[in-house]
Amino acid sequence: MKSTKGNRLLSRVALPLAGAGVALAMAAGGAQAAPALPALNPDPMPSSFDFSDCPALQDGYQAAGSTCISVVITSGTFSVGNFDQQVTSPIRMTFASQFNKTTRKITPVFGKLRADKMLIQSGLIFKYGLTSVQAQPEYAGVFDQPTSTDFKIKIGLKIKLINPVLGNNCYLGSNSNPITLNLSTGTTNPPAPNTPISGEAATVVLSQPPLAVRSAKHVDNAFSVPGANGCLFGLGVADWIVNEIAGTPAAAGKNTMIYNEYIASKPYTALGS
Repeated sequence: MKSTKGNRLLSRVALPLAGAGVALAMAAGGAQAAPALPALNPDPMPSSFDFSDCPALQDGYQAAGSTCISVVITSGTFSVGNFDQQVTSPIRMTFASQFNKTTRKITPVFGKLRADKMLIQSGLIFKYGLTSVQAQPEYAGVFDQPTSTDFKIKIGLKIKLINPVLGNNCYLGSNSNPITLNLSTGTTNPPAPNTPISGEAATVVLSQPPLAVRSAKHVDNAFSVPGANGCLFGLGVADWIVNEIAGTPAAAGKNTMIYNEYIASKPYTALGS
C-alpha cells in the first residue's frame, strides 16, 4: 500500500531517529559501543532486530542520510468494541525515512506490518456456530506523521477475523475505511466515556553504532472502529453477527490501544552489517 501524506510522515519521529542513526554511523569507525541503558519497556528488549523489510531506495534517493526503522511491539492492549485483546505475540513494523539527494528532503516510505493470529473469542458464541475467533491486524494503507511535539504517528489498520464459518475475508475496517489510530507518546484527549491516558516518550536504551534502540509506549483511546465487512466467505452475510458480537461499529471514546515497544534505527549505509 502507498503511504498517505507521505512527505510529512516522520517530521517529528523518524527525522530525530534518522539524525541519530546517521550520527551513530559516522561515529562508528573505531568507536566503542555504549553500554545498554535500563529499559523503560516492561518487557525484555529483543536480542536482535530484523531490517529485512526495509523498503528499497526510491529513484533519486541515496543510502547516505536515509534511515530504516524496525519497531517491535512487545505487549499491550487493543480494545475495540466488546473485544479486549491483549497482544500475545510481537507485532513488527518496518518503515524508512529516505533522503533525496536532489531536493535534500526526507521522504517516509512504509515497509511491512507483520503480526501473528491472536485468539480473541473462545466458547462465547455457540449459538452462531462459532467456537473461537482469531484476530490478525493488517496494514490498511494510511501512514502519516502530523506536525506535533509528542511523537504522534497516524496509521490505518484493519483486523482480519479468522474462523472457518466466517471465511477468509472477514474484517473490521478496510483499506477504504480503516481503523485509524493517532498514536501518541503524550496524553490523549478522548471523548467520553474514555478518560485521558498517557504514553511514554521514546528514550534511548541502547546505543551501539550503527544501531540505536529506543523504548516507548504509544497510546490512543479516541479512535472509532468501523463495522464488519466480507464475513461468511466474502459475501458479508454474517457481518451483522460479527457486529453484534464485537459491538461494532464502535464510536470514538469506546476503544483503546496501548503498545509497549522498542524502536530500532539503522542507517541504510549500514544495512546488512
